[in-house]
Amino acid sequence: MNQDILVVGASGSIGHALVNQALLHLPAQARLVRMARQPQRLPSLNTPHQVIDLAMDFSDPAHIPELFEQAYQAWSQAAGLAQPAEHLAQVWLATGLLHDATMQPEKRYQSLNATAMQRAFAVNSIGPSLLLSQLIDRLPRRIALKIGVLSARVGSISDNRMGGWYSYRASKAALNMLLKTFAIELARTHPQLTLMGMQPGTTRSDLSAPFSRHVADSDLQSPEFTAAHLYQVLASCQPSDSGKLIDFMGEFFEP
Repeated sequence: MNQDILVVGASGSIGHALVNQALLHLPAQARLVRMARQPQRLPSLNTPHQVIDLAMDFSDPAHIPELFEQAYQAWSQAAGLAQPAEHLAQVWLATGLLHDATMQPEKRYQSLNATAMQRAFAVNSIGPSLLLSQLIDRLPRRIALKIGVLSARVGSISDNRMGGWYSYRASKAALNMLLKTFAIELARTHPQLTLMGMQPGTTRSDLSAPFSRHVADSDLQSPEFTAAHLYQVLASCQPSDSGKLIDFMGEFFEP
């Protein structure tokens, strides 16, 4: 029976909150699998469930297949299963890059920088799609699995009214297209799988911190609030919804 949960990006604010949500819903014998760039720094969890921590880094997409194979072997050994992916009921990809010490969102076209754009696409679109490719390749075709991938409304081309944030917008728009394309193929090969692009809203996190000072406290969500709503929304989605974009309140929006 597939009942395990995988959270990729478990070290982030929303990723950690999704881990806590998973622990609230895991069946007694289920496993929780966490992936992060530095799994050794993930906080310990007070839970009777088996927790398996694995390394994954989207910063260099060329190495993702190799990294995933290494992680998969470690996962298999820790779980005592030949094909641990077959036991998954839910997967979360809670990764994303908007800024760091060396890059900021571009407010003007003059700020476009090839290195920053490449990093944004590597983490926000290429990395998630390559990991999905590796994971799905190990799944049975009749598995009933739900996958939630954190995207962003600013990646919606039809909803872009303010401009700016070139690399982040474009990389999330690319992610949305990749998810749609995955969903079309998976409807033929894995008809019980549900793959959703999910908008988490404005959540207190390292990603949003520099840009939330003008956001009213009433509009700024805690990671726990966001994770609880995302969890409920994904639970309500069906294979016929695959490839669509949906926000944390359960409203679909256009790409």
